[in-house]
This record gives sequence, C-alpha cells and structure tokens, in this order.
Amino acid sequence: MKLTTLIVATGVCVAAFAQPLPAAKGAAQDKAQVMSRIDGLLAASKTFYLATVDGDQPKLRPLGAHHLVDGKVWLGVGEFKNVYRQLVANPKCEVVALQPAGGKWLRWTGRAVFADGAERERLEEVFLSAAPRLRRIYNKKPGKRMMCFTLVDSRAELIPMMPPGEVLLDETVRVGKSTVAEKGR
Repeated sequence: MKLTTLIVATGVCVAAFAQPLPAAKGAAQDKAQVMSRIDGLLAASKTFYLATVDGDQPKLRPLGAHHLVDGKVWLGVGEFKNVYRQLVANPKCEVVALQPAGGKWLRWTGRAVFADGAERERLEEVFLSAAPRLRRIYNKKPGKRMMCFTLVDSRAELIPMMPPGEVLLDETVRVGKSTVAEKGR
C-alpha cells in the first residue's frame, strides 16, 4: 500500500513540474517553431535516447542523427537494425534528451512514421551529406538504407531535472531558543 502511494505521489509530482513546450494550436508557423525548438534541444544534447518496444520488452538506445526538414524533425536509423524492425512492428516510441545547461530534459513521445518514395531518397541524402562518414555504413543497397522517420500524434515536454522540492516534514520548527525536536528529548 505504501509503495503504491509513493509511486502515485511521485507520478503526480513529476506531472506537476512538467513544463510543456508551447502548443502549436494548428498554425503551421507555430508548429514549425516548436519543431525548430525540438531540433535545437536535440542538437544541444548531442546524444539523445530513443525508446522502443521489442515484444513486451522496452529497448533504449542512444541516437544522434536528426535533421529539421520542411518543418519536421526527422530521425534516422538503419534499415538493417533491430530498432527499425521494432518501430515498424510497433511505432509507439519516445525520445529523451538531457540538456547540458539549464537542468532540463526533453521528452518527445509519439508514433514513428517513416518517409517513403522520393521523400525517403531526399531525406536519406540530407542525412548522408551532413555526415559523409555514414556512407560507409548506409548506402543504396537493399537492406543497408538509412531510414528516416518523424513522430506524429506527438507530445513534447521540457521537464526540470530537479524541480524545487516540497517540504513534507520539518521537525526543526523553532520555539524560542530551542526546537520542537529538542524539547521532546
């Protein structure tokens, strides 16, 4: 019972301190500004983490490949990697990026949608041109492609790392020159 209460209370505290990024409110310009901010947060963290599901097991791995193209943040993974197969089987995923300054972290949750056709070709070239060393790993051969995806139906939050705490107990309340705790001894 106590553990359940603690878990629920912790969840409530985390939710209370979460600071969502400004909502896009349907306007293309606002959405582009939010995507630009998410891209900047990913760039500032250099390495961020992608969580997927493999059957009933969560999987987490570091990523670094991302680009802002046409007002969307795109992420890249290898067609030959388990992460790609996991996202195809269950597109629900989450990206987490720790901000090096400011003590905050980004949580971006949504559903992965992969680019296809000409859009896939164009995005793959954006990624490979930006990091030519990746051409040793990813190429045009089937099975060796860079697969680019974005998150849809998503939610992004910027959350303080260590929010101000709430004092639950303070037995050092001063009464005259001694504390309440000292008088009870």
